[in-house]
This record gives sequence, C-alpha cells and structure tokens, in this order.
Amino acid sequence: MKKLFVALLVAALCMVAPAVALEWSDLPTGDLVLIDGMYPPGELCGTYFDVYLFEDDVYPGWCVDSMGTSIKDEWYEACLSSTIGVSEEWNMVNWILNNRGDVPFGETQAAIWMVLGQPIPPQYAEWDNMLSVAVAAEAAQHGDYIPGCDDVGAVLVESCLPCYEGQTLIIELPMEPCPPPVPEFPTMMIPVFLVGSVLVAASVLRKE
Repeated sequence: MKKLFVALLVAALCMVAPAVALEWSDLPTGDLVLIDGMYPPGELCGTYFDVYLFEDDVYPGWCVDSMGTSIKDEWYEACLSSTIGVSEEWNMVNWILNNRGDVPFGETQAAIWMVLGQPIPPQYAEWDNMLSVAVAAEAAQHGDYIPGCDDVGAVLVESCLPCYEGQTLIIELPMEPCPPPVPEFPTMMIPVFLVGSVLVAASVLRKE
C-alpha cells in the first residue's frame, strides 16, 4: 500500500509540477535539458522518456527525431518553442497527445513518428501495428487541431548549438485551466429568492 501511495504521488507531481515551473508565456526560451537514460518508457511519467529542465521538474517527453542521437544523462543547452498552430503535422501531434486515451506509450510514440514522417527504429518495430497506424490515420484528419483549456500542448526542445547532432524532442506542457462555469440565470436566482423568502418570513413573524 505504501509503494502504491508513493507511485501515485510521483505521478501526480509529474502532471502538476510542470505547470508551475514552465509557463507558456515563457516561450520561446532557453534552458538546460537532461534526458533520463532509463527509458523507454520514462520511469516517472510513463511516456517515451522523462525530460528534466534545469531548476524545474520532470516533464513527459516524446521523441520527434528517430534518426538523431540521444544524449542520455547529460545536460545540454536547448531552445524551447511552441508547436501549437505551427503546421498541420504539429497540430496532428498535439491531437495525439490529447486523444491517446488508453493507447500504450509505444504505439503513441510510433503514431507521432508516423505523422511527422519519421522512420520507426528497427528495435521498436513491434510498435508499428494496427493500433498505432489507426491513431496516426485518425490524427491525419485533425490537421487543424488546436489544444484548448485543460489540454496539454507540445513544446519543441532542440539544441541551441548549430553543430549539435543530438535528439530533438517534445515535452508536454499543460494549457491554461478552464474557468469555472457561470451559473445560468435561474440557478443564480435561487439564493436570491431564498434569502428574500427568509427576510419576508422574519418580517411577518415580528409583526405577529
């Protein structure tokens, strides 16, 4: 039971902490990035890999350059920018991130590679199956997709150094939370009528 509690706590931190550390208003920006070498999947977030930003928390990460060399467990300077609305391909990626449901991380990663025109590495050939193909095919119908409130958006992470040949990746960053719903007029009037009724009743009792 204790191990389950710790696992749930770590998963919650993985989803909540990045919203505090990195904001969409910060982009574009530069940061020091580290790819945790324990993947796939990432040990904490359960995506392709866990990505750390300097002085920030851990972020769910996905590979978008299957041919690039991955620098594991080593900090490097990266430039971060938004992918939202940049192109149809990135819109498809954002659709996948927000509509993957129960699709396993491997098939999700394969679908991302597919919509970006990236080859699937031979060691992950088992991810190239009917499920990942179906996800990619569905994403292809949503080239105009833009994440909304309470969704996540993909932040592109790529080296700031022109000669660096390391892996380009994305991290998931929560969008702004949706505002609470505004009560409809009848619902808003119920407390008013209730208070008014109490005042009228109190006035009548005093007169009696």
